[in-house]
Amino acid sequence: MDSFAGKVVKELEHLTSMWDTKVKRNTELIIPKVTYTDMSGSLNNDHWEFIVPYAFRDALDIKYEERKKNKRSYMVWTQGPILSFKEGDLITSKDGKRSVQVKSADSMKWNKSKNEMYKGSVIYEEYKINNGKYEKSGTVTCSQMNFLELLIYGRQPANPYLNPTA
Repeated sequence: MDSFAGKVVKELEHLTSMWDTKVKRNTELIIPKVTYTDMSGSLNNDHWEFIVPYAFRDALDIKYEERKKNKRSYMVWTQGPILSFKEGDLITSKDGKRSVQVKSADSMKWNKSKNEMYKGSVIYEEYKINNGKYEKSGTVTCSQMNFLELLIYGRQPANPYLNPTA
């Protein structure tokens, strides 16, 4: 069994637990923590299969917000449930052998008429990297949640539409 299988479920379940008509942000994040020192930020997600850097905070719906407790203001990192990877996002695996690039995407959002979360969509191209050369291996269509699952776990999402390159 894969060592982070339980963590993946926990991260995805945490996002789905926030799906409601009134989106509420949570101080529990899907990453261990956010750090920023010496002009460099980190999501501290080294256990993920793909390198998803600090610049992807918005795509992961992670924000630094002001909160109040006992009439005192403080800043805290919060997690929302709305994933929004977008066209042009290029993410490489930790081992440097794979890369995915988003060709088209539609953000998640609450569907009021159906009273459920619209999971968005991502169309991405996958590349194999060999000696610095990128070779396209296919195009995949999946939800934003399935794309996040790929980035964390390194596997093709469950039930994606896959169009392999001939």
